[in-house]
Amino acid sequence: MRKIAFVAMAALFAASSALAQTELKFADALPKTFAYYPAMEAFKAVTDKSGKLKVELFPAGVLGDQKALMEATKVGAVDICVVASQVSQQLVPEHGIFGLPYVWVKYDDWIRFLQGPIVDELGKKMEPHGLKVLVFADGGALAVLNSKRPVRTPEDMKGLKLRVMQDPMQVDMIKAMGAIPVPMGTPEVYSAIQQGQIDGNATGPQLLWALKNHEVAKHLSFTNHGRASGVVMMNLKKWNSLSAEQKKTLDEASKAFFKADSEYFTTNPNTANDRVVGFMANAGVTVTEPDIASFRKATLPVVQAFKNRVKSPLVDKALKEAGIP
Repeated sequence: MRKIAFVAMAALFAASSALAQTELKFADALPKTFAYYPAMEAFKAVTDKSGKLKVELFPAGVLGDQKALMEATKVGAVDICVVASQVSQQLVPEHGIFGLPYVWVKYDDWIRFLQGPIVDELGKKMEPHGLKVLVFADGGALAVLNSKRPVRTPEDMKGLKLRVMQDPMQVDMIKAMGAIPVPMGTPEVYSAIQQGQIDGNATGPQLLWALKNHEVAKHLSFTNHGRASGVVMMNLKKWNSLSAEQKKTLDEASKAFFKADSEYFTTNPNTANDRVVGFMANAGVTVTEPDIASFRKATLPVVQAFKNRVKSPLVDKALKEAGIP
C-alpha cells in the first residue's frame, strides 16, 4: 500500500509540475539557414532547462511572414517572435535607425550600440503597442552582387539595376549610391538576373550564397551600406503574467539568443561574413574592396532625411554618439 501511495504521490507531483510549466510559442519567418533559427534554438535550450518555461519553435514562416507574426504577437496568438527592424519600424519609426547607412561602420561599435541604453529606450517604445522587446540582435549587413562590373565607389554603381527589399530606406540608399533599386521578392531574383531583367542583388552575403545568386552574377562588393537588427518581442500581457523567476529565465535566454546570433556572423565556419565571401570567391566571384568613405558621403543625405522626418531625441542622441552631426 505504501508503494502504491508513493507512486500516486509522484504522479500527482509530476502532473502539478507540468501544469506549473508555462508553454510559449516562438515564431520566425526566415529560412532555417539564417541567423535567427540557431539563435532561437539557443533561446529554447535555456528556457526548457529552467523547468518553468517550455518553448515551442515555429520557424521558416510556418505561421506567416514577419509582419503577420508581429501582428499575431500583438494580439497574443503567438507569444514571441523575431522580426527585422525594417518591420518593427512600422510601429515605432525610430527603429529605422538600425538600418541607416554607415552610422556604425565598425562591427564592435554596432554590437555595443545594440547592448546600450539608447536601444533599451527604443525597445520600451514598443510597449504602447502591446509588445515587450526581449532583445535586439544583429540582423546582418548588406553587400552588392552584380553581373556587370566590379564595384569600388558609387560611380561604379551608376546604372546598375539591383534588387532590394521592399523597404523605403533601402530604396533610398541604393538611389543615393547611384544604382536603380528594384523591389522584388527573393524567389524571383536568380532568374531575373539570369534573364537580364536586373543586374544583381543588394542583400546580406549569407542570403546571396543561399540563393545561389553567385552563379549568375560574378562581382561582389561587401559594401556594408546598411544593417538590420533582429527584434525579439513578446506579447506584453503574457510577459506581465509571468513570475519574476520566469522573467529572469527569459532574460538569460535572450542573452543566449544574442550570443548565438552574433556567432553566426562572426565565428561560425559555415556562415561568418568572411567565410561566405570566401566561398563565393572560390566559386569564381570577383571580390572588390569598396571605398567606404565615398559610399558614406553619398548616403549621408539618407541619414539626414531620416533624422528630419522622425524628429526623435533618441535618434539625435544615437547619431551624435556615432559622430554624425
